[in-house]
Amino acid sequence: MIRRAVILTLLATMVWGQTYMDPRGVGLCGAYTVASRGVSVVGFNPANLGFSTDVRFSMRLVGWDFRAYNNFVSLALFNQYFTGDGRGNPLNLEARKPGTTMTHKEFLISEIPENGVTFGLQTSIPYPALNVSFGNYALTSGIDIYQQTIVPRGVFRLPLLGNEAYERFDFSFGQDVIIISHFDFSFSIPFEDFYVGTTVKYLMGLGFAGVDSTGGRLTTEPEGLLIDGFYRYTRAVGGNGLAVDIGMTMEPKNNWQFGFAINNLIGFVNWGNEENFVNKNIKLVETLIPIRQQLDIPDDGDVFAARTLYTYSGDTTNVTKFLSGTLEDLWNDDKQDVPTADSIRMNYPAIVRLGASYDLPEEDLTIYMDLSTGLDDYYFASRSWRLALATEWTRFKRIPLRTGMAWGGFYGVEASLGSGFRLLWIDADIGLRLLGGMSLTKAEGVQLGISVKFRR
Repeated sequence: MIRRAVILTLLATMVWGQTYMDPRGVGLCGAYTVASRGVSVVGFNPANLGFSTDVRFSMRLVGWDFRAYNNFVSLALFNQYFTGDGRGNPLNLEARKPGTTMTHKEFLISEIPENGVTFGLQTSIPYPALNVSFGNYALTSGIDIYQQTIVPRGVFRLPLLGNEAYERFDFSFGQDVIIISHFDFSFSIPFEDFYVGTTVKYLMGLGFAGVDSTGGRLTTEPEGLLIDGFYRYTRAVGGNGLAVDIGMTMEPKNNWQFGFAINNLIGFVNWGNEENFVNKNIKLVETLIPIRQQLDIPDDGDVFAARTLYTYSGDTTNVTKFLSGTLEDLWNDDKQDVPTADSIRMNYPAIVRLGASYDLPEEDLTIYMDLSTGLDDYYFASRSWRLALATEWTRFKRIPLRTGMAWGGFYGVEASLGSGFRLLWIDADIGLRLLGGMSLTKAEGVQLGISVKFRR
């Protein structure tokens, strides 16, 4: 199952592809509810299209947003525990960690998240030149890819603690891969002191695969090891969906500006039916990518979704059985196809954003603040509140400098920096965000964004 999910991720990367964040937003650590302008407002706050005197026309020529993360290993942790003691010898995990009352082993175990270790990749690339804003309107498009794997805590605890008698290790895990192409229309309506805006997105699902139910355990008893578990693996190609963003931004007053937005207030994708562009043209699609074959979906008819229940068990496995028996004597596994509905509905997570900015014109400095939370706890959303603070310094008009910090949310703590280059009507920007830490050695992930835009 994991092999197929990895293949799907690699295939998706080949055709390019989570919701695009402009590099300026990356450099501002996501404090973009008020700051975004022109074509970059989509996915954050469509009301900002109303500030057309700032950006009358913009076109994104090229762009790329990529992030990779986990919730356990940083560069500092890896160097300390997985590269030896500096003399090439393995680190003594039973030794006391300096400055604490716990051993290195106890510290490592305490660092393993209760819900498992998460590894994720997200990438998004807008279609070149098919992202434009003109006045109070914008048309945008692109491909978003989300991939996440959750490895159970027991996989990491077992080599550290050993298989103590009657100790039970959880072996349930998670896996999600989603590939969605989107086409968006946005507009903003002016009022006396504020603007309101809306983005309507058509979501064209290309494929998804995920574990939607799982459980497992490993227990050591006097007779041997007891192993049992299951996971239900669902796959589908082709989907139709819709998502709607709304937003409001105040006109600047006394150097202050405030904004509000809800992304994906309405959001869903219906997968696996025939009434979508991908499945109506599945033969043409599969001349390029044999997607159903890779997802183990029958490709000889009008079948676009599948669900399989995998079970595995090992009853009182011990050394005697291992030496005298065969693998079939030690391990039982079974695969059973489970009926699926004609259409599988997937909700698209909603995110609430509150933003503010304060301008210091004499210092050529603007301070941005954002408070956000997800209304769901899956895919790219988290119900944990997130506070971001950022600054943009424009003393050098052609080379703006940006930096920011954030606390809470999915990653815990974050830091960012970014810059750009302005030449006539061309804007080139780059942004780097550290996820899960305030430095390169402490971070557990990174986000990198680059973009080149035409702007008037």
